[in-house]
Amino acid sequence: MLLKSVAMKIYGLLASIIIIVILLLFSIPLLKPKYEGRVVSFLTENRTVGFNVEVADTPIKRTIGLMNRTALPEKSGMLFIFDQEGIQGFWMKNTLIPLDMVFISADKKITHIQRNAQPCKTLDCQIYSSEKPAKYVVEINGGLADKLGIKEGWRVGI
Repeated sequence: MLLKSVAMKIYGLLASIIIIVILLLFSIPLLKPKYEGRVVSFLTENRTVGFNVEVADTPIKRTIGLMNRTALPEKSGMLFIFDQEGIQGFWMKNTLIPLDMVFISADKKITHIQRNAQPCKTLDCQIYSSEKPAKYVVEINGGLADKLGIKEGWRVGI
């Protein structure tokens, strides 16, 4: 009888472990960045530069941003959407990769580009400001705005 009781406990433990492993396997896709099929395009008269973006449109998503990411695919980024146009400030606390921040007005024109903002691991991180009112901000890999020739004044398709 004792042996049967021990066997039942072992089977119960194994069943619990299997359920936990299955749940973990199904949750892995939830941990990956979601690009949601959203594309942001920087537009000029003669060319378009497009990025697949994650959307940060809530206070918590905007706060977390691209923190703790070890890499960002080259033609990917994060689109921050604010409720109102205004001077927007960003810092690089717990951000592990350099970023370009493209500040965009409500009428969807680039008003400022903060190039190559560097990661910050301390509490006294620099604040990068939009300088002019912005409703949107797109973060991309540091140095990419220069590499692709993205400039202030360009129109943006969001």
